Amino acid sequence: MHPLRRIVFTRAMAVAMLSLALWQHQSSSGSALSTEATENNALQESWQVPLAAPIHLINPYRQPNSDYSAGHRGIDYRVYEGQSVLAPTDATVWFVGKVVDRGVLSLRTAWGDLVAFEPVCSELKPGDRVKMGQPIASVCAADSGYRQHCEDQLCLHFSLRGPEGYLSPIVRIGGYSPTVLLPLND
Repeated sequence: MHPLRRIVFTRAMAVAMLSLALWQHQSSSGSALSTEATENNALQESWQVPLAAPIHLINPYRQPNSDYSAGHRGIDYRVYEGQSVLAPTDATVWFVGKVVDRGVLSLRTAWGDLVAFEPVCSELKPGDRVKMGQPIASVCAADSGYRQHCEDQLCLHFSLRGPEGYLSPIVRIGGYSPTVLLPLND
């Protein structure tokens, strides 16, 4: 073999061996990451409905066709003024205040989900930590210009935005079962 080819071949083999070693190291540490992700997913299942029983779901989540399409990016529960709103999961208060004509409270979970409720009033402050089931707000009247999500009745709008976009909060609460495809038997 020509000396120049031997040098190129030796260097190419060294790069290939180093790449293989790095890939194997990354794969072995990836199993630790997947274990951590599995543990986090198990923790994510600790959610509850944000109201005490009885629960009356009025409007379901309707996935829009695109980020800019019409849809219903949350769910609505029939409520009464002054009704207590409970933390659906452990979280940190992200925002409390008025948005245009209604009170809004949003929570950030440890997994990056952003949960919001409206119209509500709360004494909490951004940065406060809340536990699942803890009272976090009460349903309160919005300004006169506010257009309710529900026709002719007071309702609580409950939305969930994950890292990939809006989701139905029922996904986290556990109201949907996964689809299971079974084989056709002729």
